[in-house]
This record gives sequence, structure tokens and C-alpha cells, in this order.
Amino acid sequence: MKKLCVFLSGMAICGAAQAELLVTQGVKGTLSVQYEYSSVGNKPDKYEPKEWRVQRTFKLVVPMKADLPSPAPALHAMDAAFTKDIEKKKGQMKDLHQTMAPAMDEMMKIAARCDEDEACIERAIKEYSTTMDKSTIEKGKAQATAASTMGAPRYQVWQPVSQKGTYEVDEIYRGQTSDPLCVNKPNQRCTREEIRKGGGAIPPPAGAKDGSIALIEVDSVNKDIMIRLPAPMNTLTYTRQVKSDFPDEKSGTTSEILPFMHSDQKPVTFALPGDLRGASGTQTFKVNGAGGEGGTMKVTWQFAQQ
Repeated sequence: MKKLCVFLSGMAICGAAQAELLVTQGVKGTLSVQYEYSSVGNKPDKYEPKEWRVQRTFKLVVPMKADLPSPAPALHAMDAAFTKDIEKKKGQMKDLHQTMAPAMDEMMKIAARCDEDEACIERAIKEYSTTMDKSTIEKGKAQATAASTMGAPRYQVWQPVSQKGTYEVDEIYRGQTSDPLCVNKPNQRCTREEIRKGGGAIPPPAGAKDGSIALIEVDSVNKDIMIRLPAPMNTLTYTRQVKSDFPDEKSGTTSEILPFMHSDQKPVTFALPGDLRGASGTQTFKVNGAGGEGGTMKVTWQFAQQ
């Protein structure tokens, strides 16, 4: 079958447009991202007033390396020109298959007749090649070249190599209730205070290396950068301390899991004023939720090409 592969590969010419790379494949860089979530508020209520102050900070550092530039996007949406070119190449491949169909059929017959006998395959190919229409061969080569020739490199993906990070939790919640069972309390109200504290290094996934979901793609035509932001790759914990005389609630200290509040966000796109040696950006958005779970997330990122 090796002879068949050599013969068939000789029927096509795979062309690739040469273009200057955005950066050399393998160049290194570092993506640094800081998430700052905050929520400060209160709920005035005659019977059950509440107040809270929440601050959560996540800092992630992701060493990255550049892939080979490509004419096709990985994160960016395909524009109209690229989509049109893809459809055109599909038609060219269909034409190529039609042109080469008789030769492919003959190759399959040779393979079946010779049954892996290399000498037999070689003799049969030589005999068949003397009977082939040379114009068909040239037509197939031209069609293969047109179908396989890609446009100039436009995009470049940066892949994560590893990931490190830290986090910090500093939260306090206070509340009161005028439950009938609190009638003997000061002001006829029960009170509670909940303090959440925690932080330190973000641990890697159990039994795994420091992986990352981060990804960067540069569009050299539109001069922008699209970033799939990193996230902690393991659960984060904090200490929850409750002091309460609410009915049916006990005071005490427990260890809880901290939700990461950016995991459902789409990749973000920023314009590049220059090259990648000091690209940076900031995004602020609202997080829906009641009490301390509804606030503002500020994302600050910086990418430094080495």
C-alpha cells in the first residue's frame, strides 16, 4: 500500500502561501489576570433589616507560548470573506474528486488484485500510468493546488503552559429579625453576624498538573486580541463564622466552598494599540444575585510578550 500512497500523493500538489509570522512559533508570554468582586449594600426593613460588605480577589498568572500563525480563526468568528473562501474550496475539492475518481477506482482494484504484494502493486501502477491521460493528471494537480492553497496567516493562538494563582476572601453579613421568639431580646430583635475569611495559593486539580483554560488569539488584520480568561482549576474554601441568636440557628464555624463568579463569561475582545509587549485591558460588569451575591466584578488583564 505504500506504493499506492506515493502514487496518489504525487497526483496532488499541496501549496501553502508563505507569509511573515506575527511572532515566531514558540515565543513565550505571560497572561496576568485579576478578578475583583465587590458588593456593599443593605436592605432596610422594619422587621428583618440586613447589611453586607463583600470583597473577593482572584489573581491568576498563566505562562503561554505562541502557535504557528494561521489563516483560520480559533476563537474569532469567521468573517464573510473567509466563509466564502471555504465554500469555494469545498467546490474545488468536489471537482478534484470527480476528476480523480477513475484513477481512485483503478487504485482500489490494484490493491484488491495484488493483496499487499508490493512488487505486484508497483508493476500495476507502472502499467496503469502509461495509459492515463496526461491532461487528466495536470488538471488534477491544478485542482489540488487551488483547493489546498490557504490565504496568508492572519491569526495566532497562544496556548497556556501552566497556571498559578492566589485568592482572598473578606466578607461580613449582619442581620436582625423581629421573630416572635425574639420578644425577650434587646429591642425585641434577634441578631446575627456572619464573617467569611480565607485565601492563599489556588491549588491545582487533584492528581494533575497546573492546567489552564486560558487561550489568546490575535487578529493581525483587525488588530485586536480575543482572550478566553483563566479560572481557578480547583475548589476554593473559606472559613465561615456565625454568631447568631436567630431561632433555629446555631453559632459556629464551618469550612465552605467559594463560588467563582466569572466561569460563565464569554471570551473578551480588546483593540491592540501596538504590539503584544504591553497589551492590557479592563472590563467591569454586574453580577446578578441577592445580597452579597449580587455586585460588581472588575477584571484587569495584562499580556507581556517576552
